[in-house]
Amino acid sequence: MSAWSEETEGASDVIEELHPPQKRILSAVWTYFGFRKRDGVIVKSDSPICRACGKAVPAKTGNTSNLRHHLRKHHPSLYAAMLNVSQMSRGHWLEGLQFKRMKHPELLVKSEPSDDPVTPNPSVTDTSPTESEASSKWVVVPVPMDTRQVALTDSIVTYIVNGLLPLSTVENKDFIAVLQLAEPFFTMPSRRDLTQNLIPQRTVAVKLNLINLIESTSDICLTVDLWSNRSMRSFFGMTGHFISNFTLQNVMLSCQRFRGRHSADNICGVYEDILSTYDIKNKVSFIVTDSASNMIKAFNLFPPITVVDGEEEEQDDTSDLHVVNIDEEMMYFPPERSPCFVYTLQLVVRDALDQVGSVKNLLGKIQKLVSFCYKSTLAFEILGDYRLHPGNVARWNSQLKMLKSVLNIPSDVLGQLECPVQLSPTEFKIIQELCVVLEPFEEVTDRCQADKVVTSSLVIPCVRGLRHAVRNMKMTGNNNLVSILQSLVEKHLAKFEEIQCFQMASILDPRFKLDWCIGEEVTTMKDLLMGKVECLSPKLSAGYNDYSGQPKKRPKLFSYMESQSGPSAVAKASHDVIVYLSQPCLAEDVDPLAYWKGNQTSFPELARLACKYLAIPASSAPVERIFSAAGNIFRPERSNLNDKTFEDLLLIKCNSTET
Repeated sequence: MSAWSEETEGASDVIEELHPPQKRILSAVWTYFGFRKRDGVIVKSDSPICRACGKAVPAKTGNTSNLRHHLRKHHPSLYAAMLNVSQMSRGHWLEGLQFKRMKHPELLVKSEPSDDPVTPNPSVTDTSPTESEASSKWVVVPVPMDTRQVALTDSIVTYIVNGLLPLSTVENKDFIAVLQLAEPFFTMPSRRDLTQNLIPQRTVAVKLNLINLIESTSDICLTVDLWSNRSMRSFFGMTGHFISNFTLQNVMLSCQRFRGRHSADNICGVYEDILSTYDIKNKVSFIVTDSASNMIKAFNLFPPITVVDGEEEEQDDTSDLHVVNIDEEMMYFPPERSPCFVYTLQLVVRDALDQVGSVKNLLGKIQKLVSFCYKSTLAFEILGDYRLHPGNVARWNSQLKMLKSVLNIPSDVLGQLECPVQLSPTEFKIIQELCVVLEPFEEVTDRCQADKVVTSSLVIPCVRGLRHAVRNMKMTGNNNLVSILQSLVEKHLAKFEEIQCFQMASILDPRFKLDWCIGEEVTTMKDLLMGKVECLSPKLSAGYNDYSGQPKKRPKLFSYMESQSGPSAVAKASHDVIVYLSQPCLAEDVDPLAYWKGNQTSFPELARLACKYLAIPASSAPVERIFSAAGNIFRPERSNLNDKTFEDLLLIKCNSTET
């Protein structure tokens, strides 16, 4: 006979009258206690009654200490059984079902007396988990104790953040029902817990991971921009780019609310706060921004000095001379800044298309044709599988896609559209020539704003490639476009050829090296690279000056002379550079970082320089991608999202390794 039947043999009438607590219970001790009801309402909810002896035990506010003490003192066998039940694994279905039956025996279908003590009564049914399953939930207060509860909760946070789902997903009845069916013991986190605990905790973990990742690098490049959402709330976006273990890392550092005027001082203030957060003030080597005047002023290396009217400099000529610690002063200089190369390229093509009247009119005519097809159901049926791409006046590459989509449709199909706008054979020929002229610009745009690949080394080769391509272009209908493109390329893109960071990146890319140089540039760029290597290892000369030959002692008159013979840092730098440049260039599809990873022992200084300059992005496309994701979060139905929650969601999503 079981301990339960021995203890309750004389109190069966008491057991039949008792009911379990109405609210969710977690402790197994409630298996042996219950409440009386009167008219369906529990009587004396603060004094549960022992099912074994019928004695009322005080237990206010659901505290189970007195209940456990009662079992241990008066019913030791039941107390031991309760401990065994508490140790059951709640993750298995059959064990959870058994636990439910032990906890609420009144829910079982009682069997009739049988003469055969061995054969079970067929009237006893095996019930599946129903409402009573709530009593077997994994403990989540004060903190989740079960590893499966923690894992499922983390997965839900990831699912909501990466899927850009509303936070109210955790309150969706269908979503809760699916998880309840898959794992009955799981407790769904509340929306409040999601916004106040789970998401902030994940944000802290992401930031700590970024800090640890950036700590190991010596140089980091940034892209910075401002953006406004549909509610005209401004945000300051910043992304970081560096090479860790010869792998290009692109991370989002911030997309926080920007209040006040978009002045250079305010931009600098937010910029410095973000640098302090990640402790990277002395690691930023390059910044890419747009060409707005406030951005140029904010990151200007030498801002103009304002002189107060009426002040006269009456000091002597040596009054402004003082000793300066270069290392301390240089750390406060803003890093080198470059405009976005792709945006500058966008201006070149857009201005050229606007300046040629015939081309501008033709683009407007094609845009009307596309708009007609999008508004006519009959035209949609006639086109069938053919699709016209709508053009955006602000983006010339979308207009190029529109031109190509028109050329892909047969002329007989276009003739059936009954559109008031019709294209002549001459206009079709101009469209074909426009596509040929703009294709090199499209290729450069796609290459230089690619994600997770080296792009800085492409800038100068692409500028010279465009110059060469435009020079050989001809248009039978109107050649003004080609001449305008030539002048705009020189006006807007030639300046990128003078930026030293892009020069170094092209040299250190084993796919290009010095092949892009012309004439005397070969010697100039080679000397530049040698100088960088020498500056990177100034102590090399000490090691290379240790040779067996002793320097001759000079007379006192010539004691000012220093020996210039023997190995030196210059010789070592020259050797490494000459060996590197003498090797043939790699194919276009080879990863330059893979080359440097394999040659880091042969050219250690060159490999360090490659990690610095090849990490620079050619455009501000990375921060623009951040704003695209932000726009998807700020959908019209989520326009009132809290700024802090928005920043946390975006930081988690954009730095997720699963996206």
